[in-house]
Amino acid sequence: MVFDFNSDLAQEYGIYKNEGAYEVAEYVSSVNIAAGFHAGDPLSIKNALEFAKNRNLAVGAHIGFPDISGFGYRNMDLREDEIEAMVIYQLGAISAFANALNIEIEHVRCHGAMYEKLNTDVEFAKSVARAVKKFNPWLNLFVGNPETKAIIEQEIQINCSYEVLFNETMSVRQLREMSVIPDTVHFTTLENVKRAYDVIKPAPINYNRVKEQV
Repeated sequence: MVFDFNSDLAQEYGIYKNEGAYEVAEYVSSVNIAAGFHAGDPLSIKNALEFAKNRNLAVGAHIGFPDISGFGYRNMDLREDEIEAMVIYQLGAISAFANALNIEIEHVRCHGAMYEKLNTDVEFAKSVARAVKKFNPWLNLFVGNPETKAIIEQEIQINCSYEVLFNETMSVRQLREMSVIPDTVHFTTLENVKRAYDVIKPAPINYNRVKEQV
């Protein structure tokens, strides 16, 4: 059984760098590029995309609430039109850079408070999914709640991937034995991703491409 491993890149801004993220990304098959609202400036986005292209990694947009000072960890109550604009704006930013490098974004992952809300507030999740679909109906939305995933796929009719967050107590064996098998596994530390990589080599889901690495 093969899993997609994903991690975040461009979670930096100006003089505030996060070089450790690139060490983690050496062991994954998909990367999520911060889109500028919670982190990610133009140069860090460009560098992250070039890194991904050079390693043939699947690329996704890592979107969040407009909250640079709080690193996207503060919840916001937004209207439907505000959610749509927020999502499309960030997808547009990553897509523009990706197009310049002749690559495509293939998935969307929410960050921080937006990620938590996506997985606990079904109406919010559907609003995000509608915005993603409006931008590009072929994009794949990462969801950490299987029930929410099923609702989005049925009602909004876009593809979703069930994501599990890998922590210090988890093992690849546990991933394989889960009642709902994840499509993608998220990593934040070098220790954890290396531990998983020693057991199984990841492959991107390749939502819009031929599954050449599976």
